[in-house]
Amino acid sequence: MLTSSTDALTNAIDTIVLNGYAVLDDFLTPAEIASLAAFAQKKWLSGDIAKAKTGKSALTNQSIRGDYITWLDEHDQEPAINAYFNKMQTLKQLLNEQLFMNLHALETHIAHYPVGSIYQKHLDQFSHGNDPELQHRQLSAVLYLNQDWHESLGGELRLYLNENEHLDILPNAGRMVLFLSARFWHEVRPAHRERLSVTGWFRTRSTRLL
Repeated sequence: MLTSSTDALTNAIDTIVLNGYAVLDDFLTPAEIASLAAFAQKKWLSGDIAKAKTGKSALTNQSIRGDYITWLDEHDQEPAINAYFNKMQTLKQLLNEQLFMNLHALETHIAHYPVGSIYQKHLDQFSHGNDPELQHRQLSAVLYLNQDWHESLGGELRLYLNENEHLDILPNAGRMVLFLSARFWHEVRPAHRERLSVTGWFRTRSTRLL
């Protein structure tokens, strides 16, 4: 796994060019990850978090998607949120400079998966979908906040590389997974402990974000 210096971000971009995805460890410092996790838990305990919805109908369906989310704002004054957005801004700049991706914005939320919950196999971006806003998602970015995670706890991100191969990625604290939103089907496997992440999508320009 790569670690997250500027050189490592550049190496990750090279890996995305080759494979369509990259995995980086230590994307933020341990203190920043701990602060993000504490922020996520505070949202959960206060009830300031909503059941995630699926599809254009905006319905909740526990058998398809079991997480709860709260959207993040880059103008939030929480230090941990600022650290996350600052690092993502650096990554966006490098992506635009090196790959000419014309990324304009980042939409992101904290996801809280209770024990046993899943997110079935899906794509983050469809070229011809019902929701035109999803077509602007170019690169998915999942940052994990789970301290002391190990394989027996489950909760892997399963990334489908092709029809015959998949990659299971443990949601270890500080680990960032980047992948092309329109290319990789993926799912969240059930976990034996609650599971926290910050999920984001780098987007091209859309009228909603102007």
